[in-house]
Amino acid sequence: MTGLPGSISIALSLVGSIWLVGVVALLVDAPGELVAATFVVGMLVGIAEWQAGRLRN
Repeated sequence: MTGLPGSISIALSLVGSIWLVGVVALLVDAPGELVAATFVVGMLVGIAEWQAGRLRN
């Protein structure tokens, strides 16, 4: 991910992998609560990383 700050690259990778796990869980018919929890965790981590980036700048 050239041209992006390091923290954003890490956040995109982390959130992307969490969403990928959620999609796979959905595809293999995992319980809905597990899928929803995965998406919520991904969103919270993304927001936390965004806020941390804003505080540094």
